[in-house]
This record gives sequence, C-alpha cells and structure tokens, in this order.
Amino acid sequence: MKELVLALVAAVFGLAGTVVGARAAKKGALISAEVTLRQVRDQADVDQAHWLRQQRLQAYEGFLAAWDECLRIVASVGLPGNSGSPGINPLKEAAGRMAERARRIDILGPAEVARAAEELADSIRRDVDLATKLMELAESQRPAAERIISGTVPAMESAVEAMVETSRQMQELTEEVIEDAGVPPGADAMFEAFERAEELANAAIAQAHEDNDEFAAFFDQAAAILAELKSNQEAREGIRERFTTAARHTLDSAAL
Repeated sequence: MKELVLALVAAVFGLAGTVVGARAAKKGALISAEVTLRQVRDQADVDQAHWLRQQRLQAYEGFLAAWDECLRIVASVGLPGNSGSPGINPLKEAAGRMAERARRIDILGPAEVARAAEELADSIRRDVDLATKLMELAESQRPAAERIISGTVPAMESAVEAMVETSRQMQELTEEVIEDAGVPPGADAMFEAFERAEELANAAIAQAHEDNDEFAAFFDQAAAILAELKSNQEAREGIRERFTTAARHTLDSAAL
C-alpha cells in the first residue's frame, strides 16, 4: 500500500512537471512567434516604405520631366501667332501628360506635394488656354487685316493720288484764269473731279479711322492676355520651388 501511494505521488509530480514543461515550452514558442511576427511586420513596413519611396521618386521625376518638356515648348514657340511657330498643340499634349503625372502623385502623396503638382499642372493648362485665346483673337483679325491691305490702303493711296492730281490741275486752271481773265473750258469738269477726289479721300479716311478703332480694341485685348500670361508664368516660380522642397523633404524623410 505504501509503495502504491509513493508511485501515485511520483506519477502526479511527473505529470505536473510535464504540464509545467509544456506550458513553458508553449510560452517560449509564443514569445518566439511574437518576435518573429514583429520582425516580419517591421521588415514589411521597411519594404513598404522603400517601395513607396521608389514609387514617389519615379512619379516626381516623371512629373518634372513633363514640366521641363512644357517649358522647352514654351521657349521654342514664343508668342502664339509668330511666323514659324509650331502652334499650341504640342504644348497642349505635353500639358496633358503633366496633368496625368500630377494625378499619380495625388495617389502616392503626400498631400503637400500633390497640391503643388496640381497647381503647376493647372498653371500650364492656363498657359494653353491663354495662348489659344490669343491665337483665336489674332485669327479673328485676319479679315480686317486683309481688308486693310486689299481695300483701305489702296483706297487711301488712290485718294491721295487723285487729290494731288486735281490739285495740280486746279493750280494750272487758276494760272490760266489769271492770265486770260476768264473761265477756261473744262473748268466745271475739273471742279467735279476735285469734289470726287475729296469724297474718295474722306471715305478712305473714315475707313482708316474705323480700322484703327478696331485694331486698337484688338491690341487692348491682346495686351491683357499677354499680361495674364506673364503673371501666370511668374507665379509658377514659387509653386515650382514649393513642389521641389516638399518632394525633397518627403524623399529624405523616407530614407532615414
């Protein structure tokens, strides 16, 4: 009986030791698993941060490349409507690519960089709109310019020639009147010719004034558009600086 009790006690203590050992092993396994999980998560965070930094770097570089392309086109085109100008289409297409890359930055962030990118893209789109408006305004004046070249200027030249000729004839007529003390034949026709020449001159002058008023309005509108273009381009300098500063800070922070 005593031996049986001792055996049971030994068995109980053995079982207790096994349970304690199992618990200790389980605890150790749990600790090890938590450490491993934490390491995996930390590494995943590092990998994700690295991936995000690379994606942002590529997006920022792509955006700046599109920006530089727009500036090259602006520099090469000059004022819209200049002879030899390739037109506004290349700039419009480049501005579209810039806007697409700004939208990618909006996805990748951060918000400060995305806002500056969108403002720069909007500024270039504004340039396109203003340049297009200026070209359309210049095109609208083409009929007036052609009318002046083919109508007003020749009419003015003809009126001047007619006035010079009739004045010369009137002077000769006056000399004849003084010498003969009478009205020479053809004087009436001469006066009529002079009156017609004067009417032509007055009509040409009136048309010239009308053309001048029309072109004065055109130049006022064109000057306003050019002033807005200049203001828009000057404002971009500050936006560009804000974009590059925010982008550099974002990339430097991610590299730490």
